Amino acid sequence: MSKPDGFDCVDSHFHIWDLKKFQYPWPTAEEEAIYRNFSPDDLQQNLANTPIRHAVFVQCLNGTPEEAKWVISQAESHPFIKGAVAGIDLTSPQLPEVLDEMQKLPLFKGVRHILDLEQPDWITREDVHTGLKVLEDRGIPYDLLLRPPLLKYIPGIVSKFPRLKFVVDHIAKPYIKDKKIDGWKEEIAAIAKYPNVYCKLSGLVTEADWESWRNEDFQPYIDHVLGCFGVDRCMFGSDWPVCTLAKADYKRVFELLQHLLSSMTVEDKKKIFRENAAKFYKLDLN
Repeated sequence: MSKPDGFDCVDSHFHIWDLKKFQYPWPTAEEEAIYRNFSPDDLQQNLANTPIRHAVFVQCLNGTPEEAKWVISQAESHPFIKGAVAGIDLTSPQLPEVLDEMQKLPLFKGVRHILDLEQPDWITREDVHTGLKVLEDRGIPYDLLLRPPLLKYIPGIVSKFPRLKFVVDHIAKPYIKDKKIDGWKEEIAAIAKYPNVYCKLSGLVTEADWESWRNEDFQPYIDHVLGCFGVDRCMFGSDWPVCTLAKADYKRVFELLQHLLSSMTVEDKKKIFRENAAKFYKLDLN
């Protein structure tokens, strides 16, 4: 596909999985549309319909660095894979040794933990903070997968680790289906005050009505995030293939954000669709 704004784009957030290779807590058979294997070949076919030529894998399994290694091992034959965010147990006594091994892999770019599988205050625990300090000392970014009830904890955490780069996934999953913005709005603004925190413009459609969402449903949320974080700390993410639960294929998700940012200059779009993700994750786009 031609590049409407003249540059190759970066997807900061995709998933693949192999249901036989690993045991996943999600998706389950209830998520019928995505309860099957998704491979790099599947994603490559989707990228062909867009100007996206580079992408970052984000973990689906907690405490399983082998998953990121598996994805990285496929990057040579699928060069659009420019990095992997691994599921690594921050509370493990072996964390330094695990990171030593992972950091030998140039495409290891960050760490995430799925907080839905933990108690709500997990992110406040001292053993978790010990692990975050290790990441900070090594310059390894951390993806924050949040929902609105957890936002109250985040200013205290990101201020405690000012040299650690954080990115909020999926704009913290506001209640778009219910058109609820209060509460989330104020707490996102509080988090954005910290310059070490970025935000992924991703995961929008699955927080809306899966059957009847419209482009305009998302505009107030995107406008608010951009107003808080600015164009230098926001980045595009597809959240593919999870997005397909909301009847949105890869191209549709890309076009949705293009529409929501249609008033933006090409220079600012280039930051959101390319440069910010490359800077945050230290991607080699050559």
